[in-house]
Amino acid sequence: MDSTVNKNEIFTVGLTGGIGSGKSTVAKVFEALGVPVFNADKAGHAIYAENSKIRNAVIDKFGVEVAVCDSEGKVVDIDRHALGKLAFREEGGIEFLNNLVHPAVGKSFQTWIKNLPSTVSYVIREAAILFESGASKSCDAVITVSAKETQRIARVKHRDGYDIAVIEGKIKAQTTDLEREALSDFILRNNDSDMLLPQIEKLNLVLKTNSINFSK
Repeated sequence: MDSTVNKNEIFTVGLTGGIGSGKSTVAKVFEALGVPVFNADKAGHAIYAENSKIRNAVIDKFGVEVAVCDSEGKVVDIDRHALGKLAFREEGGIEFLNNLVHPAVGKSFQTWIKNLPSTVSYVIREAAILFESGASKSCDAVITVSAKETQRIARVKHRDGYDIAVIEGKIKAQTTDLEREALSDFILRNNDSDMLLPQIEKLNLVLKTNSINFSK
């Protein structure tokens, strides 16, 4: 945990995890506990609709099949499902998107955090590619949500209906759980045999204490 690299006024905790780990579920629990959560993935999606320069760069790179047009034929958004398939398939595609979108997401986060009330003790910055994008460097602590690969595959198949081979390919394309855990301050285990809620409630108390020390 290193607050010396953080430029935020509020104690910032990164939250990450691989596909099917349950990261989004954990984020919802933190929200239920009253912790503000910034979803970097959703912010990135919104940027495609808001920023024409980024839209055009994506279309130039991956083709018009990723474009979403209105009734008049004007490009207004990006088809994220189509984009995801092409980006994973093309060498360097994911890295291109990360480099393109991450700076804009970072600006959105700074705007979001400045508008929070001073009574907030800490915030969660949720991102699937927290380490890969470099966003972890602006966090005071990082949580990784980990789960057995078999359970991750089962969750994604149930949620998205993908073939197992496709899910395994997505998992292999991401940073491994072991790599994420080695870079994290806290690890939440989200296997069927683990009680997730007690882990989060305990961690919430720890983070509140750390945020008090941070503000002194």
